[in-house]
Amino acid sequence: MTRLPNTRHTVATACRVATLAAVVLLTRPAFVHTQAPATLDIYWIDVEGGAATLVVTPQRDAVLMDTGWPRADARDAGRIQAAMRDAGITEIDYLLISHFHSDHVGGLAALAARVPIGQIVDHGDSVERDRAQGQALWEDYLAVAEARRRTVEPGDKLPLRRIEFSFVASHSAFIDALEPRPPNRLCESAVAGPIDPNENGKSLGYVLSLGGFQFANLGDLSPNHEYDLACPENRLGVIDLYQVPHHGGGGAARPELTWALRPTVAVINNGPRKGGDPESYSVVRDTPGIQDIWQLHQALGSDAAANTDPRLIANLTEEADCDGYWIKATIPPDGRSWTMTNGRTGYSRNYQSK
Repeated sequence: MTRLPNTRHTVATACRVATLAAVVLLTRPAFVHTQAPATLDIYWIDVEGGAATLVVTPQRDAVLMDTGWPRADARDAGRIQAAMRDAGITEIDYLLISHFHSDHVGGLAALAARVPIGQIVDHGDSVERDRAQGQALWEDYLAVAEARRRTVEPGDKLPLRRIEFSFVASHSAFIDALEPRPPNRLCESAVAGPIDPNENGKSLGYVLSLGGFQFANLGDLSPNHEYDLACPENRLGVIDLYQVPHHGGGGAARPELTWALRPTVAVINNGPRKGGDPESYSVVRDTPGIQDIWQLHQALGSDAAANTDPRLIANLTEEADCDGYWIKATIPPDGRSWTMTNGRTGYSRNYQSK
């Protein structure tokens, strides 16, 4: 006898299959559309007047310049790790040491003990090894860098995907202008000033580009070498976002360079009582076309006049009471615009690339 199919079972099964297919069709587009586009992220990490600037590419390659101070409590390594967690990364692909001063290289050992680090990049041998502190910093650096060490020259690049990352300064040598430019008129009455033979003057500096967006970080480059980059012609061209050299202190913002770069936004990586002095601040504030200055710290004491809009300052207290909030730039893949965010408050502002 031929058995007839169980139509009730068949219909129910077909309904479940159709329902499941409808769910897949409905949810698949939603999944695609909720994927945030990969961004270039830049963090200025508060290491209390030292320096630590983290760049995370759209492919999540990580480049960190400098590691903060040597401290028994590894405070600065912890703050770097907090920024890494926010960026969704667990290791540093390239660690750049701008120069061999304790507020820049001192936190290296503590960071290396906590975070996997790939290549370690520097400007060459320290020029302060004739001093006890300089020699100690140099030996500590070599103990960590070992075979991972790479020394770069102006014009060298990091092999990063989607962005161009070029070194423009290293060991008191500088990149040539990428294209012919007219003389910089700001140099007509300027003088180079005294030569700095020490580590600040040897600082690494780089420019990174993503689409129409450009960011420049020159470490602690000294004023006479800012002059070299700006005169007789501006070698770097126009940029969008500028990390003011030397924590914004010590006459670090020379108008010949700062004004020629014409940044839309400047960031000062100062501490409550280090960097961010009124002289440098006024140069940055008076830059033609600048829209905002962001600061890691409110300047206190004698430098209290050198402060931007409080909404653009990440930390307001003395070091002992500071929670170490970061400032973050978020740049979409086309580089046509970007957003700056205060890690303390979440306050953001948007900007257009030139």
